[in-house]
Order: sequence, then structure tokens, then C-alpha cells
Amino acid sequence: MRFLISCVFLSLLFFVTSCEEKHNQAGLDAFSNTQLERWNNNLSEIIIKDIFSPPVASRIYAYANIAAYEALVPAYSNYQSLGGQLHKFNEVPKPEAGKEYYYPVASIKAFSTVCKKLTLVSENTEAFEKEYLAQLQKIGIRKEVLKNSLAYGEQVGQHVLAWAGKDNYLESRAMTRHMLSEKPEAWQPTPPDYMPAVEPHWNTIRPFVMDSAAQCKPLKPTPFDSLPASKFYKEAYEIYKYSKEPDDEKTLIARFWDDNPNVSFTKGHATFFRQKLTPGGHWLSIATSVIKDKKLNMMQAAETYVLVSTSLADGFISCWDAKYKHATIRPETYIEKYIDPDWDPIIQTPPFPEFPSGHSVISAAAATALTNLFGDNYAFTDSTQLMLGLPVRKFKSFYDASNEAGKSRMYGGIHFQPANEYGARQGREVGNLVTSRLKTRKTNQIAKF
Repeated sequence: MRFLISCVFLSLLFFVTSCEEKHNQAGLDAFSNTQLERWNNNLSEIIIKDIFSPPVASRIYAYANIAAYEALVPAYSNYQSLGGQLHKFNEVPKPEAGKEYYYPVASIKAFSTVCKKLTLVSENTEAFEKEYLAQLQKIGIRKEVLKNSLAYGEQVGQHVLAWAGKDNYLESRAMTRHMLSEKPEAWQPTPPDYMPAVEPHWNTIRPFVMDSAAQCKPLKPTPFDSLPASKFYKEAYEIYKYSKEPDDEKTLIARFWDDNPNVSFTKGHATFFRQKLTPGGHWLSIATSVIKDKKLNMMQAAETYVLVSTSLADGFISCWDAKYKHATIRPETYIEKYIDPDWDPIIQTPPFPEFPSGHSVISAAAATALTNLFGDNYAFTDSTQLMLGLPVRKFKSFYDASNEAGKSRMYGGIHFQPANEYGARQGREVGNLVTSRLKTRKTNQIAKF
């Protein structure tokens, strides 16, 4: 009889155990540790397809990564919210007491929620999210935990979207186009498409950390002059010489850092377009490579992305404020008028004023954020442009890379030297401001890995 009872008990125990939901904590942790990298890469692919301009792309990257960071913070006692630190960003909703969460899922859901709203085709993100959820279920996660985590991530994402909705972006869509000037030093639309100026009112977007769009001003550009003996003419002639004295290395550098999101080319009577990463997307790709190389956990990755993306976003706001205040002529326009009417730059001139160089500003801002996180002499390999058939490039430091990005604009024929030099100083100022003001840790020391 005792034997029979024991057999019945063991059978019931086996039945109950077999009916328990699968929850593979170790598997979930291993899977989640690389998800922010995957989701940022996926967002870059969506931004390429949607053909967002560089400033608009930086806004999307920043809000998505802030949402991911905020939804993950409750899992790490030594980290803190950016609520009250970012401009007009109120306290983030807290998880409900008594409920069990898996915060990496909440983080990804918050990221996804923002992406679906801020990109043009939400189905692209929805498909990626569906694949993500299927992988979670295959690994094993309790239904209640998954439900709670997704609901919290959605809540955080919506909180960030409500904040984003008040940054003046929508209002700027209805503002007037940039008014062209007849002054000889003023910016004019450039070949081949002669597009109107992109985002002339980007300085009205609420900054993330800066006090105002004009807080980090560059030095003034060289005064315009068309005389061959003038400093301005000599700066233009320096650009002209790069194309007349071909250098394979300089041409490669120009193409590697081109990062023009929508390049046009004509074949016969047809015009075609090729979409590529934006400058901000290029630097987030660099951040991803460092995260992988350092084997950072998900919270450290979120911290890295939030500091770099916020530096990029404020860098664009700062740069665009100066661009349209100076509204200076591009090398292509000047050289064709005063030096050689048949001249063409190596890379296509983007449709906005010349000074300061956007790539120089945001590259220096991102390099400053990464340097403050990982140190002055962090050597790395940048393979971002392999997809375009360009070789990898090796750098001794983040500033080594940002300095090359700045020079690439001269080699490519789209910027004068002061736009690069002064833009880099401006970007460093933005990057230092962002990383000194945003406190991700509960100590007063900036994070160092």
C-alpha cells in the first residue's frame, strides 16, 4: 500500500513539474545581452530605407535609446534615471510593486515603441519585434513575466513619446523654407539635384542637454573674398587641388566618411538614388563595435548608446543653428564661379549651408562621449562601410577617427578647412557638456569602462 501511495505521489509530482512553464533565466540573459546592438542596427536599416536626413535620424536614435535605457534602469541599483536631467523630461513611471518583470524585455519593448512611432513604416519594426518575441518564447519565459515586462516597456516608451511630442519637431514641419540670398557669400543649391536647404529650422528643436541651440558656438568662418590673393580664395584653391592631384588614400577617406543618406546619379535619361547610413548612424555603428569588443552587459550598452546618441542629437542642433546663421557658400559653388567652371567635388555636396561641417561637429561630439567612457587611447577597427565594398579602417583613438572624418570633407570637396577645424572644437564642447551633465550612475563620477 505504501509503495502504491509513493508511486501515485511521484506520478503527481512529475505531472505538476512537467506542466510548469519553461523559464530559462540563463538563456534569456545570454540572449538579451546583445539585443540593444541588434535593435540599433535594425533601426539604422529602417532609417536608411526611410531616407531620413541626418538631423532627423539623430533625433530618432536619441529618443529610442533613452527609452531603452529608462526601462532597464530599475534592474540596476547603481544606475539612475535621466528624468529631471534631460530638458523637460519628467519622472519616468515606476514598475508596479508586487509584479515580476524581466527588464531587458521591457527595455527592448520601450525601444520598439518609440521606433514604431518615429519612423515612417511601423511594419518594419513590428516584424522585427515579432521575431524577437518568438525567440524569447523559444528560449523560455513565463507568460506573466513576459506580459508584465511588455506592458512596462510600452508604458516607458509612451512616456518618452509624449515628451518627444513637445520638442517642436512637428511645429517645425510647417515652417517656411530657407530664403536664398543674392549675396555672393551666401549658400546656393548645388548640383546635381539643386535641392532646397534641409532642416533650416532645426535650431528650434528642444535640445536634450544644452541650454539652447546657440550655447556651443563655433568661431567665425573666414570672411568671403573672391580675390586670388585672399585667404578665402586660398582655402578654396586648397580644396580644388585635392581633386586635381589625385591621391588614392584621400579619395578613400572621403568615400569612407561620406555618409550621405541619399546620393543621386544619372544614367542616360534616368536618375537613380542610393541610400546609405547617416553620419550619426556611422558613429552608433562604431559604438556598437566597441560594446561588442568590450563585452559590455546590457546596462552598460544602454548607457553607452544613450550618451553617444544624445551627444549626436545635440551636436546636430548646435551645428544647424550655426549653419543657417552663417548660411555660407559651398566650395562647389565658389570654385565653379571663381576658379574652374567645370570642376566637380569627389563626393556629392549635401543640400545645406557649408559652415560649420556637420560631420566634424557630430563626429567630435560622439568621439568625446566615447573617449569619456572608454579612454583616450582606445584603438579600434571601423568596418561600418564593408556593406558598400569599402575596406575597414583602423584608428588609434576615437579622436583619431573624428579628425579623419573632418578631413574627409575637405578631401571630398564639400567643406573649407575652418568648417572642419572650428566644427570639431564645437563638437567637443557639445560632447563634454552632455557627458558632464548627464549622470547615469548614482555616484558623481562619469562612467568609465
